[in-house]
Amino acid sequence: MNRISFQWRITLMTAVLIAGACICLNLLLYRSGATGMDNLNGYVLQYQQSDEENLTIEIPDDQMSDFLVQFSQEVYDAKAVFGRKGWCITAAVTLLSAAIAYFVSGKALEPLKKLAQQAERIDQDSLVEVRLEENTIPEFRNLSQSVNRMLDRLAQSFDLQRQFAGNAAHELKTPLAIMQAKLEMFAEEHPDADSEVADLIRFQTDQVSRLAGLVRTLLEMSDLQSIPREDLIELAPLADEIVADLTPLAQRRSVTLFQECEEVSIKGSDTLIYRLLFNLVENGIKYNTPGGSVHITIQQKKNSAVLRVADTGCGIPEEYRTSVFQPFFRVDKSRSREMGGVGLGLALVREIALLHSGTVTVEPADGQGTVFTVTLPIQA
Repeated sequence: MNRISFQWRITLMTAVLIAGACICLNLLLYRSGATGMDNLNGYVLQYQQSDEENLTIEIPDDQMSDFLVQFSQEVYDAKAVFGRKGWCITAAVTLLSAAIAYFVSGKALEPLKKLAQQAERIDQDSLVEVRLEENTIPEFRNLSQSVNRMLDRLAQSFDLQRQFAGNAAHELKTPLAIMQAKLEMFAEEHPDADSEVADLIRFQTDQVSRLAGLVRTLLEMSDLQSIPREDLIELAPLADEIVADLTPLAQRRSVTLFQECEEVSIKGSDTLIYRLLFNLVENGIKYNTPGGSVHITIQQKKNSAVLRVADTGCGIPEEYRTSVFQPFFRVDKSRSREMGGVGLGLALVREIALLHSGTVTVEPADGQGTVFTVTLPIQA
C-alpha cells in the first residue's frame, strides 16, 4: 500500500465508498422490486371481480394452469432482468465515479505536485535562493512555511560550517608555513645529519606539505561563493594552458596528453574553471599506468559546453562512482596517500561545476580507465 500514490489512494477509497453505497442501494431496490412483483403475482391469482358492469376476461379451466405457470415465469424473468440491470448500473456508476474522483483528486493535488517540483530544485548551493510557494491552499501553506524555515536554518548551518572551515584553515595556514620553513632550514643547516634524523626530517616535511595542501584546498572551498563569475572563458586556450602546466608531471609518469577542443566560450570564473579542468587532468595523470594517456575533449552540444577527460588508468568501480565526489573519499586509500592527495580534488570539481549551474559525472571508458564528463551551460 505504501507504493501507491496519494492520488490513487484517494481514488480507490472513493471508489470503494461509492461501490459500497451502490451495492447497498441495489440490494434494497432489488428487494423492493422483487417483493412488489411477488405481490403482483399473488394479487392476480387472488383477484375476484365483484362489479358485473366491468369487462371480465374469462380463461377456460383447461388453460388456467398454463396461464398461471407462464405468468409466474414472466414475473421471475422480470426480477432477474431487474437484478442484472441493477448490478450493471452499480458497476457503471462505480467506474464513472472512480474516474471522476481520480481527475478531481489530481486537480486537488496540483499544489502538492508544485511543492514537490520546487523541492527538487533545492540543494546545498540553492538553499538561499529557492523557496517553496507559500501562497497556496491552507492545507499546504503550513507545510511550505515549515520547510522554508527549515531551509533558512540549514542555510545558516552551512554558512557557519563554511566560516568555521575557512577560519580554521586560515588559522592553520601560518603555523604550518612556519613549521615547513623551519624544517627546510634545519635540513639545509645540517646536511651531514645521520640517516635516521634525515629520514625523520623528510617525513615531517612531507606531512607538513600535505597538511598545507589540505588547508589551501579548504580555504578555496570555503571561499568559492565570493569569487566573481563574470569572466568570458575560452575553453580551448584554457585547455592548452593546463596541458602545458601538467606536461612535466605527465612526462615523469610516462603518460601522454591528447586534446581535441572546439572553440567554445562560457561565462564564469576563469580561476575556478581552470582549477576544475586542472584537477581532472592531474587525477588522470596520477592514477594512470606507465605508457598510458589522458584525452581532453571539449565540444558544444546545443546550449552546453561538454568537457571530457578520459584516462587509461585502473578505473573506478561502479559502486564508488557517486562517492568519489564526496570530501575526503578515497577509492584506494593507500595509493591516494602515496600520490600526495588530500581527498578534496574531485569534491572541489563538483562544487565548482554546481557553482556554474553545471554537472559532473563519471563513467567507465570504452576500454580501460575512467571518463569524467562536465556539462556547463553556455550563457549569452
